[in-house]
Amino acid sequence: MSTNQAPAESFVDLLIIGAGPSGLMLALWARKFNMKTRIVDKKDARVSTGHADGLHSRTIEILQSFGVAQDIISSAYHVNEICSWNPNPSNEEEIEHTRTVFAQPLNLSRFPLSGLNQGVIERVLENEIRSEGTVNVERNTIPVALHLEEEEACYHGQESSRKLYPIRVALRNIGPKATQIDEVVWAKYVVGCDGAHSWVRRMINMPMEGQKIDTQFGVMDIIPLTNFPDIRKSCVIHSKNGSVMTIPREDRLVRLYVQLGEMAKGVKLADVTPEMILEHAQRIYHPYELDFKVCDWHSVGQRLAPRFDYKNRIFLAGDAVHTHSPTLGQGMNISMQDAFNLGWKLGSVITGVMKPEILSTYNDERRHVATTLIELDKEMTEFYCNGPSTQSRDYQTFRDGFAGFVSGVAVCYAPSPLVATTSDQSLASNINLGQRLPSHKVVCNAESNPVHLSDMMPSNGAWKILVFAGDIGSPSQLERVQQLGAYLEALKKHYTSPEHATIDVFLIHSGTRHFDILDFHAVYHPWDDTLGWDYWKIFSDDVWDFEPCQSTYEKYGVNKQQGCTVILRPDHHVSYIGTLDTSDDLSRFFGTILIQRPRVSGLAI
Repeated sequence: MSTNQAPAESFVDLLIIGAGPSGLMLALWARKFNMKTRIVDKKDARVSTGHADGLHSRTIEILQSFGVAQDIISSAYHVNEICSWNPNPSNEEEIEHTRTVFAQPLNLSRFPLSGLNQGVIERVLENEIRSEGTVNVERNTIPVALHLEEEEACYHGQESSRKLYPIRVALRNIGPKATQIDEVVWAKYVVGCDGAHSWVRRMINMPMEGQKIDTQFGVMDIIPLTNFPDIRKSCVIHSKNGSVMTIPREDRLVRLYVQLGEMAKGVKLADVTPEMILEHAQRIYHPYELDFKVCDWHSVGQRLAPRFDYKNRIFLAGDAVHTHSPTLGQGMNISMQDAFNLGWKLGSVITGVMKPEILSTYNDERRHVATTLIELDKEMTEFYCNGPSTQSRDYQTFRDGFAGFVSGVAVCYAPSPLVATTSDQSLASNINLGQRLPSHKVVCNAESNPVHLSDMMPSNGAWKILVFAGDIGSPSQLERVQQLGAYLEALKKHYTSPEHATIDVFLIHSGTRHFDILDFHAVYHPWDDTLGWDYWKIFSDDVWDFEPCQSTYEKYGVNKQQGCTVILRPDHHVSYIGTLDTSDDLSRFFGTILIQRPRVSGLAI
């Protein structure tokens, strides 16, 4: 391009800067909503070794909801137990095994804590994004200028207008032959997923808060040469000479987080060699031998941006907005979960389903999670730095105190327009308002097959209304369910556009499966002119007919006669719990957040 030639221009719904785990997760949502999306990254290829390797339960649940978990699960190492090692009371220069504990409570999730190279996870996500050809990662591409038209940031009209694209970003290709600005992209929304040194964060003048901590960890991915007996188990090791945390990985690898302690004082981190880290680790492992062939390491800090968004138009996710030590294995997980929270909200607003004001809940919900994580991270860093202690010897009690939050399944979003305060928690005592819905097995009524309920509710951008119908063998209960079905049909028509289903309805009953599901209201088995009836919306709780287990109603704490109604957000967090006679509450709830379709003649809700 000549120096006087005007740059090319393009218009997109969403520009994602950074193609790491958070950027790719966001692109998954973009594909589900058919958003016009660009995703750029300065690297010429995805990572191949090192970086984040811990994969927590909630992250795997999210990947499962997109249909991409199986390839990852089959390759990962599953951490079921953790071994605690402490100084031998008879000889404190040596360590001894003191306890083996569960990595997390057995009923926390069906997916365990796992270890897998970040590069494998990125490959699976990128392949899924590319599979339909709508979104591709553009590598060797950097942003060099960003400008938001402040007066147009609040404009959300539906008609075609330049004002719908208030963000101007200049992109430059940094390949071998490119030397200047190649293109100007006008975007409705921009998300910075570009890491701890985020360019996007600098452009919106949002400095990180907090200080870089002095504690340093050497992070090594090794093929160990050792006689240490628990090398293929995750370990927490405290010795007189320092602390180590280990996570076994795929292909014989083990990741070691070596707390460097006094060794790092007075030494520039750039001057610390793998041999120095090894020597320190060998003292910690005494009397066992340790050597390696491959290693990697990095420094750490604990910092947080004051906000996760700018004018509800430019957003930050993952390391771009919070950083922490490697001790909790949260970097990749919290980043992907940020993007999972933000992606469906952006998709719903861009497609005209949800009101733009809802985007502010991203900052409210995820900054609270990040703040909690950083406080817990400080506690865990002290645990490793303070050496042997009562906590290190009673590690199960210590770990149980944070296992739910770290796994991601106990993250709870506070009341907001997306989490209704009018809910009645007593109707489902084991379904927690604001938390993700635990997945339990149900029986598909049409096929008599036990399935996990969450597998029937993929991440497709739709809200889920779960009708726990109770005992439909009771004529009065059946009548309540049918009346609710008529209301839900009207509700769906009120909000669903021809391009995108806004609400999906599922029925879970506690009675006999010996009935014709077509006798139910059609909202519970919707018709498609090409595919026919949907037979995968009506389920029974009698899983015990096929395998020994507690009933689904008992697991969720729902009365088998009375039943209840539960609303799930598109990210499967619980928004509302109410009775089957709950139409007024549902109308108010959805009326606050969703945009009505043009009124249909004769339709009222």
